[in-house]
Amino acid sequence: MSVIPSTITSFPVYIKIRVNDQPTEAIVDTGSAISIIHLNFLKTIHHKNFIYKNHTCQTANSTSLNIIGQIKLEIKIKSITTYVVACVATNLITSILLGNDWINSNHVHLYGDQKKLTIPDQHDQLISIPYVEPTCINYPALLIRQITLPPYSQQLVDIICQINNAHNLIFEPYERHISKFIFIPHTLLNINKNQAKVLLINAQNRQQTLSKNTRIGTISRDATYTMHATTQIPTTHNSILNERHQPSTRHYNKLKSRAVLRKRDNSTQGKLNTICHHC
Repeated sequence: MSVIPSTITSFPVYIKIRVNDQPTEAIVDTGSAISIIHLNFLKTIHHKNFIYKNHTCQTANSTSLNIIGQIKLEIKIKSITTYVVACVATNLITSILLGNDWINSNHVHLYGDQKKLTIPDQHDQLISIPYVEPTCINYPALLIRQITLPPYSQQLVDIICQINNAHNLIFEPYERHISKFIFIPHTLLNINKNQAKVLLINAQNRQQTLSKNTRIGTISRDATYTMHATTQIPTTHNSILNERHQPSTRHYNKLKSRAVLRKRDNSTQGKLNTICHHC
């Protein structure tokens, strides 16, 4: 499969669209061969005929993109209806990305200097679509330097991201570290000169090393925060919960109580009618 470029750039192109009649903001990426939708976003929209096809592909910045299948989607822009067969990913940094498969088949042209794109309607009249500022952007959080975590230990580590300075951003840990018994609490972060600190917990009985630029999570902006407690540590295989490690456990329990999950407020919406059982 073709290499997919990084979807985090200095000036990503966002437009307002409707995916299967669900409004969202999409990245339009002329460097990506394919279109991709995030699994979490797919679960919020009416869809069917999900095709399971599990594989991993590599982005231009060497980040692995976990593809679990593909699905045909209806993409509406103003009065124009288009279609695309999109790959479904579990770790995309946005809700949906429209790549060259959609761009070329619909004769879309991007004008960066004018901050707009054009797309022909059913009468071949060019419709101008303005770029928008995204309401929510996800940024990867990377380790600044290599770290070694001793057995049954916790450590504050320095991370770097593309945000210069900001307050109360949502940090969500990268799930792949759970399989290694490295646990990272959800939290709110203040970013200063592109840097912040995050707590890592090694629940293994051996030391573990993470290399420089390892992705440990995602930092995002969102308008609504839902506070709740989360428990990621399994009760079996986890010696950090033994009596001899109670100090670490008590500290971790304190951290759990301020966990954060990025979640939009759907309190005024009706129950979503999703009919696909594969995802």
